Amino acid sequence: MAAAGTAQGPAGKYVMSGQRRGVLTLTPKGDLWRVSLSGGALSDGAATAADCELEAEGPLRSGRIEARVVPFEGTNISLGAADLAARPATAQVILDAETASVSTDFQGCGVGADLSGRYVRQAPGAISEGDSVADLSSALPDAQLTILDGYPWARFAIERGGKRLVVVQFDGENEELADGRNSQRAIGAKVGWSALKPALRVVKVEGGAS
Repeated sequence: MAAAGTAQGPAGKYVMSGQRRGVLTLTPKGDLWRVSLSGGALSDGAATAADCELEAEGPLRSGRIEARVVPFEGTNISLGAADLAARPATAQVILDAETASVSTDFQGCGVGADLSGRYVRQAPGAISEGDSVADLSSALPDAQLTILDGYPWARFAIERGGKRLVVVQFDGENEELADGRNSQRAIGAKVGWSALKPALRVVKVEGGAS
């Protein structure tokens, strides 16, 4: 099972960035592997032209996971058994060291969104494009965020243990605060993850010194 070329095997998070962004998570599930994909196509600014997601399961053989899309409840898409009976779909993951090549015939994505492509494994705890606030709050529950900029695209410094990790921008404009406050009026404030809407996703990551 160590097809990904490391002692931990292929389990973990992989990221695709560039004109298209995507996150692949591989999780062992008994004799099968759970393939979780989410992503979209970037347009101008921080907006996302279209989001897509899918969940699939299949066996790992010779560095390849041949998975069938399964029913799931996602953030932007939900798929039932009846939907899949009418239009079944598959996802293939080919593992090579720290990379994963994904191809899928899933047709539930919006125009401009495509989950197929090359993904690179991320180190545990790494922050990358495509991560949601819910993902980050689970991985880094003790982190604090400082609001650096507001309009038109808010920027947040993520800090942990007194050290700045990165500066991020989410796929919203300047209304990211969950309580309805405009982040433009809260520049300099330190907040926790609960201050942001959990479905927001990272669209830009800068070095911690930014």
